[in-house]
Amino acid sequence: MQTLAGRVLFQFYYDIGGEISMEKLNLSELTVIRKAQPKSVRVLAPKFEEAGLKPVAIDFGVKKVENINFNVEAKVYPIGVVEVTLSLDFKNSSFEDIIRLVNMSEGFVRLEGKEVEFEKIPGEYFRTLQSRIQKALVYPYEPYDQPEVYRVVIISSIEPKLRAEEFLSRFRKQIAGVLRGEKSWEKLSEKEIEDVLRFQLSYSEDEAIVVDWYSSLIFGGEEYVDEILQTIEIAKIQLLELKTYDKLLDKRIEKAYGSLRSVFVHSGVGIAWLSKTYAELSRTASDLAELRIEVVDYVHDLRNILKFTGDWYLGKLYSALGERFRIMEWLNLVDKKLEQLQELYSMAMERVDVYRAMSLEFLVMLLIISLVVLEVFMVIRL
Repeated sequence: MQTLAGRVLFQFYYDIGGEISMEKLNLSELTVIRKAQPKSVRVLAPKFEEAGLKPVAIDFGVKKVENINFNVEAKVYPIGVVEVTLSLDFKNSSFEDIIRLVNMSEGFVRLEGKEVEFEKIPGEYFRTLQSRIQKALVYPYEPYDQPEVYRVVIISSIEPKLRAEEFLSRFRKQIAGVLRGEKSWEKLSEKEIEDVLRFQLSYSEDEAIVVDWYSSLIFGGEEYVDEILQTIEIAKIQLLELKTYDKLLDKRIEKAYGSLRSVFVHSGVGIAWLSKTYAELSRTASDLAELRIEVVDYVHDLRNILKFTGDWYLGKLYSALGERFRIMEWLNLVDKKLEQLQELYSMAMERVDVYRAMSLEFLVMLLIISLVVLEVFMVIRL
């Protein structure tokens, strides 16, 4: 009978609706965590500074839920993401105990004498932070209304002791149960277990990581856990922002279609700059151009995040996370919508050019008629 000790982290990533100017943050209102730099780190560890994601970490203290003490921390990222993490420690626990802890995030829990959804708890902390950092928001846009939720289970020790390979092979079903939050883990099919354990890495014989869509499990390597968590955070932030931009593009493209349809149906002849249709068309073209520049800039920042990794262990971890989260598929989807946006902009500008040409023709005709009338008037006077 193995007993385990470690931590469970419930991570909630929120899009705040714009970039955050870190210089404008009023840190005096926040309990900022200032961590000392570790004396030694793994070679080529991820650096938030290089990725443009160096966050401000905030301590919210302890929250008691179901008579369990959760440590609550938050991170504010300049890209416009707030991460709220609720973590708890466990010891002398079985896999069944860990599965029960993991499943707390799936439903209602007892808090201060009331039954509340677990997701409401980090949501309250997010709204508190949101109100305090609103003044630091720049380049605002409509935020994505659903948080990205992720769970990380850290096994720091196991008794009796096991090597990573033996741990992964002996407890395959239990690990799959933990990562999927499956209480009846004994009934999991072999195909499902293979899918859960498809992305696993080991840097040394004493540590391993298993990456899944909902959760990750870290076994051993306690001194490098922060680096691993940073890599997970980067991948999750990318996923959240890509979903945000995808939704933003959907709404703006739909609005642009409506505007262009209205222009094509109600188009008329006249002086363009005195026409409501022309004004609507010009505004649509301007909005499309501005949106494309903004989203291209955002996506460019997200692509730059990839530069911090290479063909080393954490790079392989990021690749596994990217494949699990389908980050490249989301990037390709956003790229296609940017192309669609460019086509709509081209259509709008072509129509603007037509209106301008029509207006110039109208003015030239008006000028010719005016000259003819003036000549006739002069002849009559003579």
